[in-house]
Amino acid sequence: MRSLSVVLLCALGGGFVACYALPAWKGDVTVTPLERKAVGQCGAGGVTPDGKQRITREPYLQMTTQTSSVIAWGTTDARGEIVLSEPAPNAETVRVVAGSYVGNASREERRKAAQGAPGKELAAENIYVIAAKVDGLEPNHLYCYQVMVDGVALTEPAPLTTAAPPGSGEPVRFIAVGDTGTGGPAQQAILKRMTESPFDFVVVLGDIAYESGTAAQLQGKFFAIYQQIMRYAPIFPAIGNHERRTSQGRPYFEAFVLPEPERYYSFDWGDVHFVAIDTTQRDSEQLRWLDKDLKKNKQPWVIVFGHHPMYTNSLRGPQLWIRQAFSKILTDNKVDLVLTGHEHQYERFRVAGVNYVVSGGGGGQLTKFFGENRALKQATKHHYLAFEVTAAELKMKVVDINGREIETLKLAKEGVKVKVDGKADTRESPIAPETKTKPDEKLHDEPDDDKDRINVPPQPGTPAPLPTEKTNVTPDLKPAAVEKALEKQKATPQPAPVDER
Repeated sequence: MRSLSVVLLCALGGGFVACYALPAWKGDVTVTPLERKAVGQCGAGGVTPDGKQRITREPYLQMTTQTSSVIAWGTTDARGEIVLSEPAPNAETVRVVAGSYVGNASREERRKAAQGAPGKELAAENIYVIAAKVDGLEPNHLYCYQVMVDGVALTEPAPLTTAAPPGSGEPVRFIAVGDTGTGGPAQQAILKRMTESPFDFVVVLGDIAYESGTAAQLQGKFFAIYQQIMRYAPIFPAIGNHERRTSQGRPYFEAFVLPEPERYYSFDWGDVHFVAIDTTQRDSEQLRWLDKDLKKNKQPWVIVFGHHPMYTNSLRGPQLWIRQAFSKILTDNKVDLVLTGHEHQYERFRVAGVNYVVSGGGGGQLTKFFGENRALKQATKHHYLAFEVTAAELKMKVVDINGREIETLKLAKEGVKVKVDGKADTRESPIAPETKTKPDEKLHDEPDDDKDRINVPPQPGTPAPLPTEKTNVTPDLKPAAVEKALEKQKATPQPAPVDER
């Protein structure tokens, strides 16, 4: 009873952030980046002296497939081309493709007029982004690309590797990271850690530009930070609630060149089918699309990724509205893995054979766990996920900010289906699966902004909460108390974060 009283006093008096937010991480890490063979064959893609005067957003890869890729960049020239060639010693030119404007059409002329003289400082909202699609390429093939305008090189050559086809035997290597968008030391440290792992592309789980996903926040807290890896590794993002706060995500959708219908989309790489979902707007149209897309899939593995979690023990509680929209479709279509962020910790659940991972440790301020513990694993640490997938096995390493492994999950198509840290694991989270699909036509800034909150008790007959190494679990507050505390938090200035060292 004393514990509950303390929690109530904390929530109603001090605000949730003061009580549940951990100190902000400050510091640095020393890493040795993996030597990338492709960079050695092509170059690192650095900006030339001419490019420094004319490029306003460094080139970044988008929508890479087995036979095509898109290169986007910001330029004061409002034009330019991509020259694609074979690596040395051949170095034969393969394609020359002109770039075209990909931003909002109503802002194109205004942006052209704002460019001014080369080298002039430009507001992020006025960055003129163009993109060139190079196609007719060979699968799983290394090319070198360079940004040019009127025969002048704006960048040095950089590598572009197309996606591997299914059944090639080549493992798919990628990184997943969520809730990065602070621009702070933790985000920078996790980025450095990521460079220690091999990867062909990066999956981003939303909230990449706090506080509101403005053009300036996207440029300063995402593109400026990840510009070096984005030259050679395509980024596949899912939209977060913070990106939705500015014009329902207009700057986000202008910045990224994504497969249709953009708000949600799918792509294949090797033996994996990936599906990005929009958890901020889980309407019936998206749910019909999702079910149809999953039913058409022919790949051995299916990974779905989005922002808000369907299961969590974190501060904002069970995400009923999200799981009611998506989880039955995921169960019915035997999805292997669901990756989400939003909550700034690591958690793993397994419900009806589907593995759910919450990975919001990419840089945002960590928070303590809250509520009943039904996770198979949890940790309050900044981290990223490193994957290696073949047709037979999916391996996921959870690497923390200090370079230590939190755990390793292995899924297999044959034999022992699930291994955790090398040991067979048949456990399921004590949560009943959803039996219905319930669309939600509203646009949500938060998953739990409905007024009628529901705390989900354990299902009758389920086992006791599972033990974990670090839980930070606190008893649930009553819905009315939670609502009141959150309202007070929004109206109360929050204390500055402190150094956790």
